[in-house]
This record gives sequence, structure tokens and C-alpha cells, in this order.
Amino acid sequence: MTANWTRRLRLGLIALLIALVLSPLTALAVQEGTVSTSSLVLRASASKNASALQTLRRGATVYITGSSGEWYRVTYGKFKGYVLKTYVSVAGGRSSGKSSSSGSSGSSSQGKSGSVSKDEKLLKELKKIGKPSACAPGHTGANVKKLQRCLQAMGYYKGAIDGIYGTATRSAVMRLQSAKHLRSTGVASKQTIGAMFGQVLEEDYVTEQLDWFDGNENTIPRGAVFTVKDCKSGKTFQCKRWAGGNHMDTMPLTKADTAVMKSIYGSWSWHRRPVLVLYNGHVYAGSMNGMPHGTTTISNNNFPGHFCIHFYGSMTHGTHQVDATHQSCVSMAMNYKW
Repeated sequence: MTANWTRRLRLGLIALLIALVLSPLTALAVQEGTVSTSSLVLRASASKNASALQTLRRGATVYITGSSGEWYRVTYGKFKGYVLKTYVSVAGGRSSGKSSSSGSSGSSSQGKSGSVSKDEKLLKELKKIGKPSACAPGHTGANVKKLQRCLQAMGYYKGAIDGIYGTATRSAVMRLQSAKHLRSTGVASKQTIGAMFGQVLEEDYVTEQLDWFDGNENTIPRGAVFTVKDCKSGKTFQCKRWAGGNHMDTMPLTKADTAVMKSIYGSWSWHRRPVLVLYNGHVYAGSMNGMPHGTTTISNNNFPGHFCIHFYGSMTHGTHQVDATHQSCVSMAMNYKW
């Protein structure tokens, strides 16, 4: 009896050692991370096209169990998936895995090429530029020169420091945005400038009124994917426009998006709610209901139909009249920011 127990214990220890040897080293050191952006998608695999499992809010704690390129493998409650490293702050500071020194000076390099540390004063000045409108394509002046010098120091810009926000400067900004996993707009927004300092800042969006029947019914075209934010709960989910003439007929993009929408309503309802719609760098005030009805073109999103999103002046399909409750929610949404 004792011999059999000893044998089973020995075999168990051997199996455990084999498992530890074969498992990735990154899985052995679990780290705690904090979400540093307002909305971060937890995906099923290390790809921006992978299914969304959950939307994480700023300040949420994740446990990092591994790494795959630009992604962390994390655990969040009952969910296990992947998030972009850029938007997670790791306890004790994030390490790039590389270090360098140059003799007794102790200086270090950062960015794609050249030393940014010697340009700290320039970076501080650049940070004062402010709103995106102060540093956009077509602008000229001292702020643009600061931007160009900073991009040059980081290895993204090789043109003249002429203070002209032309094609070369715009292309350099887009390269930076791509490297930092931001929207490649070419505009040196607050979010883009923040990325130069390793900071994750929210974009300076302005809530806009979309006058539906003033030639704007196709501002968000059919087939477009966009993000909806419920004003009162702050929850966000992705959608796809299917059709609609008097207003926008919409479907949650994935099962995870349907789950977020269901959590907002509790149970499906025609109740109107004020929402913000983010598409192509613009935020529009809108109103949605939460009742699946009619046709659907997405078979695997757990949403049996589509739902309606109204904007300023839009009408219902049945009455061809403006719905007062929807319009009240649109007006309410104008008081919210993304």
C-alpha cells in the first residue's frame, strides 16, 4: 500500500515537472495590470479581428499570464483572452525587455532611432499644444516645428523643420499613430501627442448633431461598423449598419456586443435611450431602442433581428413621422461627451 502511494506520488511529481518545462516561461510569472484607457476590448486571440469577449473599463485589473507580440494574454474574472499591451499599465512599470548604457553618462535611447531624452524640453513644450485643431494638416508655425522636431527625434520624420504641416509631416504622424495602435488620421491630436510620452489619453471628440434628412442619411453608410456608447451607463459595444431610410437599422456585431447591449437593458425593450455613435473620428448624438425585430444579416451574434438608432430629425418606418421620445433622447445625448 505504501509502495503504491509512493509510486503514484513520484509519477505525479514527474508529470508536474514535465508540464512546467513544456509550458511557456511567460506563463510562470503572473503580473497585475491596470487598464489605462476608457474602453479596451478583450479578444479571444491575439488579433484585432478576433471575437470580442468583453469590454474593459479604465482602472479594471487584469492578470497577465503571457505575451504574444504586441498582445498580453490575460485573465479577467471568468474571461481569458488577449489585450493590446499599449493600453495596460503593469505594476512596477512596463519593461521593453531591452536596456542600453553608454559608459558613465548613463544615458538611454528610446523610440525608433536617436535619443529622445535630450529632447525632453521640446517634448514638454509640445505637450502644451493643446487641442487637435491647433496642430492639424494645413497649419503652419512654431507648434508644427515642435511637432516635426519631436517626430524627427523619434525616427518618424526626415523632412525639413519648416513649420509646414504638409504631406511629409502628415505621413510621419500616421506612422507614429500606426506604431502606437491609434487611428491613422494624420492629425496630431491630444491622444497622439500623449502617445509620444507613453501616455494613453482620451481623444478630444466633440459631440455633433447629425441632421438625418439634410443629406446625412449616408454619413454612416450601409455595412459600416461603428461603436455605440450608452450615455447613462457608459457601456460601449460595436454595431453594423444593415439598412434603413428614415433612420438607421442596426445589429450588434458579435455575441459579446449583444451581451453588453443586453446588460444595458436587462431585458429587450422598445424603451428609448440616449446614445453616442462613434464613426470615422466623429461622435454623433443619437437614440436607440432595445428590441430585436425584423431582418438580421448576422447569424451568430445572438441577436434575432435588428434595432433602431435615430438621429436629429429622423422618423419611424411605420408612421413616417418624427418620434418625440427619440428626439428627446437625441437632445439629451448632446449634453454628453465620449
